[in-house]
Amino acid sequence: MIDRRVTVVTGGARRVGASIVRACARAGDAIVLHHGHSPQEALALAEALRAEGTPVEVVQGDLRDVAAPAAIVEAAMARFGRLDVLVSSASQLRPTPLHDVTPETWGDIEAVNLRAPFFLMQAAARVMPEGGVMVQVGDHLGAETGFPALIPHSVTKAALLPLVRMMAEALAPRIRVNAVVPGLVLEPEDFPEAARARFLRDVPLGRTGTADDVADAIRFLIDAPYVTGAVLEVDGGRHLRR
Repeated sequence: MIDRRVTVVTGGARRVGASIVRACARAGDAIVLHHGHSPQEALALAEALRAEGTPVEVVQGDLRDVAAPAAIVEAAMARFGRLDVLVSSASQLRPTPLHDVTPETWGDIEAVNLRAPFFLMQAAARVMPEGGVMVQVGDHLGAETGFPALIPHSVTKAALLPLVRMMAEALAPRIRVNAVVPGLVLEPEDFPEAARARFLRDVPLGRTGTADDVADAIRFLIDAPYVTGAVLEVDGGRHLRR
């Protein structure tokens, strides 16, 4: 068994997930870096972290597969012999106009955004020691605002927040469970300037967020021993103007 904290990050190869991985590595954690379909990015990040002295295990798994959550936890235990922190960052976000949504589309999105996080927490809870931590990554624009073109995403992300509160109560006092809810971070390069300006009018801090803003909030929750069942908005204050 390794003598340092072991952190699993799902969706850890790219964008916000990769920033979370780097933040946890800087804190001294060993990393189980999960990716769905980003092998090149995952391997490049793992090699960079290993060069800095961080033990890293890369695990591929399609979270639409019902066996994937347990397999990720099993990989952590097989490689490191322990699991202390679970960060569920993987998400299924794709345009879903109302009349194009099919049962298969709904099922795919729900599986990644809601079913997999639950079964990851269930599997992790079986092996985590006293003081274990779980952090779920929500979506302010989906769960709190909602978009007609993103109904499956919005609904499943909304459902993640009461799940966090229920799991926090179910697993207390042994394991803490919290969530972060980012606003707009890492907007696409082709994000319309007019849409960005419209969004920023409702952000008291006057800017979009960064991946590091989210990662820093997650690190706070990991290291805050008297916080559980919390939902931390990381949106520049936009929730104040709902």
